[in-house]
Amino acid sequence: MIRLLYLTATIVLSPAVSACAFLQHLLPGLTLSDSNIVGVLDGLDENEIDAAQLAREKATAPEVKAFAGGVMNEHRELTQTNGRLADQLGLQPESSALTVQIKQAHEQAMRKLRMTSGPAFDRAYVEYEIQQHVQAFNFVETAAESEGNPQLKQELIRTGPDLLSHISAARALERHLGSESRDAVAAR
Repeated sequence: MIRLLYLTATIVLSPAVSACAFLQHLLPGLTLSDSNIVGVLDGLDENEIDAAQLAREKATAPEVKAFAGGVMNEHRELTQTNGRLADQLGLQPESSALTVQIKQAHEQAMRKLRMTSGPAFDRAYVEYEIQQHVQAFNFVETAAESEGNPQLKQELIRTGPDLLSHISAARALERHLGSESRDAVAAR
């Protein structure tokens, strides 16, 4: 379990959290229980829904609004799926130091997104989505490798392709937004 947490913390938090010394101080005694893993999944879904709601309000490109709507709907479905799984397994999602760190990083990113507007917001939101989905994919992949509960392991494995689909769609959108910016500059 310590290996799982170390890999997870490195993968998920390294780009988002600058307090590495604090995290290293926490690592020796930390493990992630099944309830903690479900708590992390719930937190990741909540963060995605939160960011997507903001994008639906602030995005200027219709493609970004549509992407945000899809992300919101799919993460709401994942939240329901995780809830049903937790009920089946008799688990109550629990917060962990990892969950707290992920939430803090999300809140910091949201503050930056709220201060951005126009096409810059669209690009910043898409970049955030790529980063978040890559981190979430790395988390579920790492957690699945170490998971002993077959049902939870199966759900972690099943979630991976959904996250990869979001990454692919966001990267395509990023390329599209980048080409729009180049076209606007060329037209001047």
